[in-house]
Amino acid sequence: MKYFTAFAAAFFLAALGASAMPYVKVLGVTPDLVLIFAACWAMVRGQGEGMWVVPMAGLLHDLSSSDPLGTSVLALSPIVLLAAAREVRPVDTEFVPTLAVVGAGSLAYGLLSMAILAAAGQAAPWPQSLLRVILPLVLVNALFTPIVYLPLQWLSPGPRPGMSRLGQTTSL
Repeated sequence: MKYFTAFAAAFFLAALGASAMPYVKVLGVTPDLVLIFAACWAMVRGQGEGMWVVPMAGLLHDLSSSDPLGTSVLALSPIVLLAAAREVRPVDTEFVPTLAVVGAGSLAYGLLSMAILAAAGQAAPWPQSLLRVILPLVLVNALFTPIVYLPLQWLSPGPRPGMSRLGQTTSL
């Protein structure tokens, strides 16, 4: 049931991203709700579930965009590795590491998708794209993270073993 819920949420966000979000411009870029959702799911629900949800979200992202099929699947894959930051947690909350994963995942997504499109023969002006699209997207995605993170956190099951609901370690 959890993967069906993730599929439905990713499908809704991909459809929203293709239909309405192009009209939402912040710093000249449109927030990528599918990327934010994939990163938040991997951080809130764990790396194991992220290994299934991130590629699924990438596939739905590709189906709703003009990118070649598989581009987003490959470009979102570093999020699963970045979700290991959840285990390190230098702070007592999961939100700050989630912001870091969304930011780093956005940077990795932008760079990898440009490299994939360049390998496919499409021209990509690297310096201009990096400064005008990728770096603002890192900031904008981080700013939009609470919109996806908070409902996902509230709807997730109870505390995991060894953690309270706020992410603090409890004594055993």
